Amino acid sequence: SLARELKTRGGIIVLGGPHPTCLPDECLGEPAVDYVVRGEGEISFLELCEAIRTHQPVDAIAGISFRRRDGIIHNPDRPFINNLDELPFPALDLFGDLGRYSHPQPLIGWRKPAVNIITSRGCPYACHFCYKGTFGISWRPRSPENVLAEWEQLVHKFGVRELSIQDDCFNMNTKRALAIGRMIRERGLALPWTFPNGIRADLVTDELVSVLKDAGMYRTAIGVESGNQNVLDDLGKKEKLEDIDTAFRILKKYRIQTIAFFVMGNPADTPQTLQESIDYAKKINPTFAQFSMATPFPGTRLYETVKSLGTLRIKGWDDYSQFDQKGYFDYPHLSGETIRSYVKKAYRQFYLSPVVLLRFFLLKDFYIKIPSYIAGLIHFLFKGK
Repeated sequence: SLARELKTRGGIIVLGGPHPTCLPDECLGEPAVDYVVRGEGEISFLELCEAIRTHQPVDAIAGISFRRRDGIIHNPDRPFINNLDELPFPALDLFGDLGRYSHPQPLIGWRKPAVNIITSRGCPYACHFCYKGTFGISWRPRSPENVLAEWEQLVHKFGVRELSIQDDCFNMNTKRALAIGRMIRERGLALPWTFPNGIRADLVTDELVSVLKDAGMYRTAIGVESGNQNVLDDLGKKEKLEDIDTAFRILKKYRIQTIAFFVMGNPADTPQTLQESIDYAKKINPTFAQFSMATPFPGTRLYETVKSLGTLRIKGWDDYSQFDQKGYFDYPHLSGETIRSYVKKAYRQFYLSPVVLLRFFLLKDFYIKIPSYIAGLIHFLFKGK
């Protein structure tokens, strides 16, 4: 509807990101959409804008898709950008008053202005629920010097008061991660920041957490996914439960707030393993826990698995929902309703613990965002009871 509204004002509509990269034909099936930029968009989108501005053909622009009278054209893919240091920093000055912006997720941060930063792209792991089409499987880091140059600009030029590092695998290279943390501290650029997407548990060390905390890191997520080792192995996580135990122990030592991500309804899950995930969440005792139904997005191995079973219930995009979670599919051994019931059970058993509730109310930002916290908690605990 937004694309259609903008189209009525004479705009040229270009879509990018994971969804258009995976499903360009579907996106271009919407008459209001003119182009799709697939994969990393910085270079392709710039070349497309230049071609449109100068009335040049777009046939040679790699990484874009578009309509012609005889059908949809997909130009060849554009190779991933190997040297991310070559990219300019985001032009945040075009946003006007950054003081209007805080992080949209209530559990992430509350200081304004708050912005995101990405210090690396790609993930070499192969979790079956994850889509890799946008940034690929090759981990490509920015240099510490380049990261610090943007960090300094955000702090001194734009007055940013909180940052979220949105990498998929920030700590893939421990030496680089330590260098970034130390440089932040040495240059007097420490401010509150988080890892909302998480860091690898098996690469968490005492030294790393100590350095990052000194640089301002106060909260991180960890992709736990399951409390059963066989399920972890089957989904391609390539982590051990003992490594996750160690990571949470170190993070607690330095009083870092934690968010544990769990995915309920993996192909190897059973009612027993789903309960094991709930029990494991209680054991590691994170500050917050998020229990999500395994969601079969197109382009993932999970989607192909469920599709091959012929039990995919999703008919359209309105059937995907992060909050009103339905049974997306059935396994021969596990129904969608059973998976959904364990998600609800997980939230109730974890958050109704007196210890967790007390800790929740003692968070210093709780009273700032109390309406969204309480609304979200009531929703997860009681909706669809």
